[in-house]
Amino acid sequence: MSHQLGGLAVFDLDGTLLRGPTVCEVLAQTLGRLDQMRQLEVRILGLSDVAIAAARAGMVRWYREIPPADLVSRLGLVTLAPRAAEGIALLRRHGVAVAIASITWEFAVAWFARQLHVDYYVGTQLDPDGTIRHFWPRDKVPWLQGLRDTLQIPASRVAAVGDSGGDVEMLRAVRVPLFVGATRPRGLPEVTHLAGAGIVTVAQCIIQKFASEA
Repeated sequence: MSHQLGGLAVFDLDGTLLRGPTVCEVLAQTLGRLDQMRQLEVRILGLSDVAIAAARAGMVRWYREIPPADLVSRLGLVTLAPRAAEGIALLRRHGVAVAIASITWEFAVAWFARQLHVDYYVGTQLDPDGTIRHFWPRDKVPWLQGLRDTLQIPASRVAAVGDSGGDVEMLRAVRVPLFVGATRPRGLPEVTHLAGAGIVTVAQCIIQKFASEA
């Protein structure tokens, strides 16, 4: 049995635990709206909350074109990061709690959490009546801190993993930040940059860093 280090590792979803087309791109492709979705993905970090909220409302109107079960079934077309399940399992064997914090739809986050045996997750909620309960990049920090407090994990044993500028606030809020995107964003001098790394490599790095604090 592996040594129980303990700790918490919070992962972004699109671009971090998933690679290639995003959740929203795969769902949009199902509906013949991939070009529209890709245009939005390119511009999203420069858009206001109001504009993004309007874009999400537009997506919800697209989703009404097919039954919810058919929509969820398309999530199996999304590509997981290399050795994602193995990396998550490695963290869990070392007593590290794993969470997913994403701004994408929570029904998709929940689906991947089940596939990867991740106990904690959060995303943008979509109610059956079409009401959207928005989750923004800035919301990742208080959510992470609340989870850390609930699990009673010391700050030195909290890691976060992201791939884009939308993860910067979350990465700044932890002692062990890791970045798997191609280009490290400004303002993160202490981040461990593992461009394109598989999740086993990420997990091993987290375990090593936590062990150095033991």
